[in-house]
Amino acid sequence: MRPILFVNGAVLSIISLPLLLIETLNRGADLPFLKAFTVIIFVGVGLMLAARGGQVNFSHKQIFILTASIWLVLTSAATLPFYMYGMPLADAVFEATSGITTTGATVLEGMDYLPHSLLMWRAFLQWLGGIGIVVTAIAMLPFLGIGGMQLFRTESSESSEKELPSAAKLASTTLWVYIGLTVACAMAYLVEGMTVFDAIAHSFTTVATGGFSTHDASIGYFQNHWIYWTCILFMFLGSVPFLWYIRAIRVRRFNSEQLKLYSISLVIIITMLVLWLVFRKDFTFYDALLHATFSVISVVTTSGFGISDYSAWGGFSALLFFFLIFSGGCTGSTTGGIKVLRFIISAKMIRQIIRKQVFPNGIFAEKYEGKKIETGVFTGVASFVFVFIATFAVFAVILMALGMDFKSAVSGSAAAITNVGPGIGNIIGPAGNFADIPTAAKWILSLEMILGRLEIFTLLIFLTPRFWRE
Repeated sequence: MRPILFVNGAVLSIISLPLLLIETLNRGADLPFLKAFTVIIFVGVGLMLAARGGQVNFSHKQIFILTASIWLVLTSAATLPFYMYGMPLADAVFEATSGITTTGATVLEGMDYLPHSLLMWRAFLQWLGGIGIVVTAIAMLPFLGIGGMQLFRTESSESSEKELPSAAKLASTTLWVYIGLTVACAMAYLVEGMTVFDAIAHSFTTVATGGFSTHDASIGYFQNHWIYWTCILFMFLGSVPFLWYIRAIRVRRFNSEQLKLYSISLVIIITMLVLWLVFRKDFTFYDALLHATFSVISVVTTSGFGISDYSAWGGFSALLFFFLIFSGGCTGSTTGGIKVLRFIISAKMIRQIIRKQVFPNGIFAEKYEGKKIETGVFTGVASFVFVFIATFAVFAVILMALGMDFKSAVSGSAAAITNVGPGIGNIIGPAGNFADIPTAAKWILSLEMILGRLEIFTLLIFLTPRFWRE
């Protein structure tokens, strides 16, 4: 456990620095932040000193333990500032977990009047959770003698070939792309009328596809169509595989089967919804295009921003968005959900099964981007989808048992496991929040958010006795 404790101490020390920066910018007036910084840096440095020395050479089993422990430690550290501000423990844990997993569900009310330091901390957590912690881990672990690429694949399920010669180079390039998108988004928001504070906070949560806002009315507070379209653009860019950016920069390779299908699917879905709003809900064409595009992109990218209550658009819209909650963006992006690549693999698997039924003696090889898909990939995707849906159903039943109504329990479970944030309905829908749900439900949803962020198997593996057997 010594190397695991050392790395966790290093992560705690790193995450304490933004707290110190926020406290410095606030001119030392924010006592809860100073207390949280003191506790986190003390524990972090203490772990590093206590666990220093020894050989840092991780086994496959230890990589899983390290991944899970980092998320537990990060969530605990992220909770402290909220708790120091006087929030109940369940609310503080829920808000921190929602932030670090980029879910975007919130229990806070009256955000227009909350301290800027607390709102910026929420935004930073989403930026960190979007990809920053993955990049930090990849960049840091090779220097400690740990295979960073293994951790990257465990955490993000990114199984594509290595595009760069080392995990550290991959991490640094990804980080620069991420920072570049964030800066571009912030500059666009500034030009379009946001304050510096709002622009920075919203750029953090837009590129991270997290959805936290500094206002109760979400990004709809600004009543600015240019801001809405900018948000749409950068939510989409955050849902694009970061390996695609790296390929485009390094080798000018722009083709991607996953990105192509993803883009076509979005156009079809948005067109359907626009037609529904124009002909059945009497929207003007432009209003239908804006609200349909924003809502679809926000849900599919698991961002959760809102400019309108899509659950009030009728049964067709509610059902459509319920299914969109599960879809997610591209694999290797900041989004949650099942993700487009798994839908592609599932479709190819179904096609292969049908071909086998028609031509029993035929030999068929399905390919993805010119490479043969092995049988193990089909099995893995099918297993993940089954476990994902089963986990959603189990948690939905638990939430109903805790007193939540059917619509809130089902959509809340779906929104947590996919890291979307808002559910469907008046309570936890785009126009509501999670403040009034039972305390026990907040703990359950916090666990489900982490399960969804780590794509379930990383944590479920700890339940198998064989994992702990020597």
